[in-house]
Amino acid sequence: MRLQDIITPEMKMGRPDFENTVFLLKTQPTALNIKQFALQGNLYPEPIDDVAWALPAYLSDDYNVFFVFAPNILGHWSIFCSQVEIENGNDITAMSELVPIGTGLNAINAVSPSAAIELIAYLKTWESNKLGYFDENIWKKMV
Repeated sequence: MRLQDIITPEMKMGRPDFENTVFLLKTQPTALNIKQFALQGNLYPEPIDDVAWALPAYLSDDYNVFFVFAPNILGHWSIFCSQVEIENGNDITAMSELVPIGTGLNAINAVSPSAAIELIAYLKTWESNKLGYFDENIWKKMV
């Protein structure tokens, strides 16, 4: 077995070929199961609208990224990232366009490698709990 055969998508974090990696969900978030998607044990996704959910992934004084859960890839539920502006401690005043989780994690990795690694660990936990998985090939189906 060659090393390149055992390199999983998340092992490419920080590299350009990680940019289009997404995290596809096997389980659609609902009010009944949302606690399964907790970060740090007590941060839960909250509804953005009738469909999508948002979860603070990385917060600092000058850079904030949320995970956004929505059916945004060929009808599949996935987690994308959005940079957000926060005022007065908790008022979200702006959200960027959504980007793949690979792009978001690479951006977080550029400012805080330890935070990006911690987020990968949470995503790997969700993967082991059969909530979702990393996918770097679904983009090829959209071309």
